[in-house]
Amino acid sequence: MTRRAIRRPLSLFTVIIFLMSSLVLTTPDVGASTDHARVHMPNVVGLTRAQVYAAMKRTQLFFRTEGPGSSNARWVSVVRESPAAGALVPWRSTVTLTTSLADSHEPRRMPRLVGLTKDRVYAAMKRAQLYFRTRGPGSADGRWTAVTRQSPAPGTLVAWHDTVTVSTSQSVAHARRRVPRLIGLSRARAGTIVQSSQLRLRTQGLGATNNTWTRVVRQSPAPGTLVAWHSIVVVSVTKPVSRLVSSTPTPTPTSTSSSTTSSTTTTTYPGETTTSTSSTTTTTAPVTTTTRKPSTTDDYRIGDATWYVYTPGRCATWYLPYGTRVTVRDLATGRAIVCVVTDKEAAHGDRVVDLNQSQFAQLAPLATGVIRVKVSW
Repeated sequence: MTRRAIRRPLSLFTVIIFLMSSLVLTTPDVGASTDHARVHMPNVVGLTRAQVYAAMKRTQLFFRTEGPGSSNARWVSVVRESPAAGALVPWRSTVTLTTSLADSHEPRRMPRLVGLTKDRVYAAMKRAQLYFRTRGPGSADGRWTAVTRQSPAPGTLVAWHDTVTVSTSQSVAHARRRVPRLIGLSRARAGTIVQSSQLRLRTQGLGATNNTWTRVVRQSPAPGTLVAWHSIVVVSVTKPVSRLVSSTPTPTPTSTSSSTTSSTTTTTYPGETTTSTSSTTTTTAPVTTTTRKPSTTDDYRIGDATWYVYTPGRCATWYLPYGTRVTVRDLATGRAIVCVVTDKEAAHGDRVVDLNQSQFAQLAPLATGVIRVKVSW
């Protein structure tokens, strides 16, 4: 009886000691967590489940979920978080995330792709997180160089990771140009500047028809305007009145001068001399002077040639009639092609011919843009 009475308190004491040790072992080490600095709450709104797990692992935080899909772990993305992103929270503390079964990526705006090269198109679509498919020249083998059209239009809202369509080309894409200031420049200077800007020049005014103008007095578009490559700049020109050439012969006034010296006879006595002065007459014949236009019967011109999209075998000049068959020879390489003039060239000056792109490519690469040629007919 006594032993049983003693064993009961010992058993009760053993149970108490066991429970107390269990409590000590399961209590979290609060002091250990306070030894770490507080961390910033990451921004996980819009992230997928895998991205959320990676972000919380980096910051060493725990999280619990609430909302659609949280009970069976089928949620897709996070739509809300507590505390807010950027808030300071204790290390390894537990935050609350509200989840959703839908993809939370917002629609994207379609970037402008027309005129961009292939590398720039890939970079723009990667930034927008969109896919694209190509059609047109070079799209089948991936040898396209630029975009000529896109669908949908730039600025249109499209779904994240949506696929859009772009029309491609194998031609070299050219950036827009700023119109240079031409007012007050001479003919040679204006032609050089327009050529270096890869634009075309159209003249109107005094001396524009026969290319004898000397100075630009007005231009359109205004200086500094952004225009497409090879756009036409219209200039009003003039020339001094003194340089006008008359086609009518201008006679020079004639003059006739005569001088007569009368003879003088002196009669003397024998042994004296006799002095006689004979008459002399001087006549100046009339002189006629005629000013004519300079000859334009040369059968060749040397200058610059460029290209544009036109019918193969045909070209454009500003000084030859339609139907003229011309030979264009590259002065650098000696290669030559033959074409027929069927179009009017806008630029005058050093620009002597505009070829279609296929025939220009027979003389030099299209990227060259302008070459020095001899045009003969």
